Amino acid sequence: MKKTVSVNIKGINFLIEEDAYELLQDYLDRLATTLRNESGCSDIIEDVELRIAELCSTKLSESKTVIELSDINEILAALGDPSEYVDEESEYAEETKSSNSSTKGSEKRLFRDTENAIIGGVCQGIADFLKLDVVIVRAIFVVLFLFGGFGFPLYIILWIIVPKAKSTIDRLRMKGRPITVENVKDEVGNAAERFKDGTKNFAGKIRENDTYKKSMSRGARILSTIAGSILILWGLSWLIALLVFSLGGFDFIPAIDDGGLLSLSDFGALVLPHTSDVGTAWVGGLLLASSSITLLLLLGSILIFRIRNKWANLSLLGIFVTGIIGLVMCLYLGAKTGRDFFYEGEIEKQIATVDTDELVVLTEIDDIGKPRKFHIKKNGRFGTVKISETSITDYGIHFKFKQSNDTLFHVHQYKSAHGRTRKKGEDKAERITHSMAIFGDTLTLQASYSFPRADKLREQEVIVIIEIPKGGRVRLNDQIVHLGGSISDDDGGEVEKTIYYNEDGYMEGSGSYYHYY
Repeated sequence: MKKTVSVNIKGINFLIEEDAYELLQDYLDRLATTLRNESGCSDIIEDVELRIAELCSTKLSESKTVIELSDINEILAALGDPSEYVDEESEYAEETKSSNSSTKGSEKRLFRDTENAIIGGVCQGIADFLKLDVVIVRAIFVVLFLFGGFGFPLYIILWIIVPKAKSTIDRLRMKGRPITVENVKDEVGNAAERFKDGTKNFAGKIRENDTYKKSMSRGARILSTIAGSILILWGLSWLIALLVFSLGGFDFIPAIDDGGLLSLSDFGALVLPHTSDVGTAWVGGLLLASSSITLLLLLGSILIFRIRNKWANLSLLGIFVTGIIGLVMCLYLGAKTGRDFFYEGEIEKQIATVDTDELVVLTEIDDIGKPRKFHIKKNGRFGTVKISETSITDYGIHFKFKQSNDTLFHVHQYKSAHGRTRKKGEDKAERITHSMAIFGDTLTLQASYSFPRADKLREQEVIVIIEIPKGGRVRLNDQIVHLGGSISDDDGGEVEKTIYYNEDGYMEGSGSYYHYY
């Protein structure tokens, strides 16, 4: 049976055996006596007591509630004998130090080193933990920011989740050094020396450059105010744009439907896989846009009014979290929509075979002997599509000219569309409607094509493939195309060119044709 006493060590209550308590008290007294002439004596003793409290806590469990003498012996052996750290060390002390140092382990942990930080101490903490030059770590973050795009968010996340080294023991753990009285003493001495050097340098600069500092301070304030004003104006302009184009429901996308131009919601319904995704896109986009705008306004206010308090820091953190949530939602929808563009479905069929020297291509469909049904007119907009309740009409047809293997013209119609699978893409391609007809040596076609609105915009395309026999030519809207020779108009004047056996062209919805090789 042993007598126990209640002891408070750094705010934590422990039940400890009386002889263990006496040993611990004797250790702390000898430590105070040994370090009484050392700078930072009180800091060293405080850190050592904190370490003793931590080690005592590890000795307790549900079945063990009392610190025993053997526990204190282990703890004090790990910390080291105070007599080892006096200026005049005996041979015995030297041997004891060597023996103790070989058995003391380190508890390496990652902390932020704010004493040597430029921003938040993340890079310096990683460098101390990995024993690397901090320049290398900072260079890695810069490369990730410039080329990977995630260097800044990664730094912010580490800034939030990695604790700051608050005590000497934290700094020893960060560097992987054993937590002993000697190392605590060294670390406190180094911190005091750094503080002393920094104070001397700062005081010297103040004395020598007081006038310069005042002028620089005024200049910095002016630049800070200008930069803050620019950020606020930028944020306000984006805020106005957000209110006009989103909350106002302004129709501005160049597509013609039954009600006029398209709004963002209408366009999203034509691109996103499901109608319900439009709401998700709005939420994600608004979170991302509002956080960006708020960030500009807050940073501008901080620069102008020099706001330095915890509320500003908490606001920045909230803005960052909001922006990350919005970004994740947008990335999710982007990946989900991107799957519908993964495979390209293609179908092709032969329209006609024509035996003639010249094939005429007209951009209108006529019934021979009957009045013209319609004529394609210029819509006045580049890339404009027409959208009805059931279908989408796109304007512009691609042409490919190839060498025929015989003496005949061969006309093919090629259609393509994208889908989540190749089969879905082929199904969409089959549902594309494009009119073509052959009357003698004349090919009439539409310069537009349509597909069901339910198929959405999935890069639907129509290509007219014409195989030209040797010596044959194609007359297309007053232009003459023949392979391996030249292209000219009706006025004559052929220009020599390199021989090509595959050439391309494009016909706009207005009927204007452009040829290229």
